[in-house]
Amino acid sequence: MACKTLKEKFINESYNYLINYGIISKDIKLRRLIEKFYIFYEELLEWNKKINLTTITDADEFIKRHIIDSAFLLKILRAGVRETNGCPDGIKSIMDIGSGAGLPGIILSILRPELHVISVESVLKKCNFQKAAARKLNLSNFQCLNVNIFAYKDFGNIFAITTRAAFNADELINLIEKLNLKNDVDLYLFLSKADEVKKIETFKYKSKLVRLDRILFYKTDYNADKSSDFRLIAKFTASRV
Repeated sequence: MACKTLKEKFINESYNYLINYGIISKDIKLRRLIEKFYIFYEELLEWNKKINLTTITDADEFIKRHIIDSAFLLKILRAGVRETNGCPDGIKSIMDIGSGAGLPGIILSILRPELHVISVESVLKKCNFQKAAARKLNLSNFQCLNVNIFAYKDFGNIFAITTRAAFNADELINLIEKLNLKNDVDLYLFLSKADEVKKIETFKYKSKLVRLDRILFYKTDYNADKSSDFRLIAKFTASRV
């Protein structure tokens, strides 16, 4: 029996993880989409030689700590809410703030072709990488804007925002308060500690009313004996007072 190539192993492992965690169902069309993960991985490694995009270059770790971690957002996007027009939570677009190497934005745009993803990245080199990766992956539903989020004004069509690794709890409080929101917006925040959720939930905002909706706790490995290394995504709803 011929040995599987790294590409084959990468695609199979990504596909199996996504199924086993209930993020996707078995579907040949989805498997074809997942083939793009390996193209993204190769492109990122090539750019990583010139600019610092990630310290995680091992294929297995990249799958678990970047691809699967990002994809877990889809579980809370659709949890307990009907789908409208084929889009999770009835949303047609989501803004990803400070995604660096395009995580979770590019992963979301691959798995949800009907969802328009707007990545806001203030570092030009990182934004250029995202644009190059999106072109190579033929992601017509993805765009990257090289702008500081605090200077961004065009929130008229934004109803959902996520940020994965760009801010700590105090910075998130400052971010939420200063965003020039035009609508009620769902905020999906990747956090490392439950205490951070409480800190944000109890903060008194000047111009925003923020309500905690739900929390998703998850792990990105199969070792059920390990009680540590849990991560969480907290969904908040922010509205103008």
